[in-house]
Amino acid sequence: MCPQLTAAVSLPVARKQRPVFGRREQGASSRVVLGPPKKPDEDLYLECEPDAGRKSSFPSVAPVGSASTAEDSDLLAQPWYSGNCDRHAVESALLRLQKDGAYTVRPSSGPHGSQPFTLAVLLCGRVFNIPIRRLDGGRHYALGREGRNHEELFSSVATMVQHFMRHPLPLVDRHSGSRELTCLLFPTKP
Repeated sequence: MCPQLTAAVSLPVARKQRPVFGRREQGASSRVVLGPPKKPDEDLYLECEPDAGRKSSFPSVAPVGSASTAEDSDLLAQPWYSGNCDRHAVESALLRLQKDGAYTVRPSSGPHGSQPFTLAVLLCGRVFNIPIRRLDGGRHYALGREGRNHEELFSSVATMVQHFMRHPLPLVDRHSGSRELTCLLFPTKP
């Protein structure tokens, strides 16, 4: 299991250690081009702050049928799925727990179309809300906002959670700019 990492990440140093793609090797018959280089923060997940001046018109209980029936039953059995909780209830529960790496998956606050769920993670006293997007008609899931050149695809939300239980999840605080890593360590249900 991955330990919690709380030191800030230096992206420029990490980028220098990556292999160079798209370079033609001697004797190679073709050139591989994998797309433009990534922007520095594109693998980082941003903390989402609620808009203090706006009240949500969405109910505090998730609507039934927001995902497929098979997916719902699989998620309901998970110790980290908060199917009937809204953003406020989840954030309050994580803040009360006060354990870095505590997490839960909840239904998204907005329309559930291509972004049916949100991963909420506690780190350094802050709750990070990361959208989980459904792609390819529900065959794949990706973490974070659209528009990144490279994103990891997962066959299910459970597979995604299992991955980040073993591999660090990069987070950036949008206000301070600090970048930190944590694994998903403590499954939480409010």
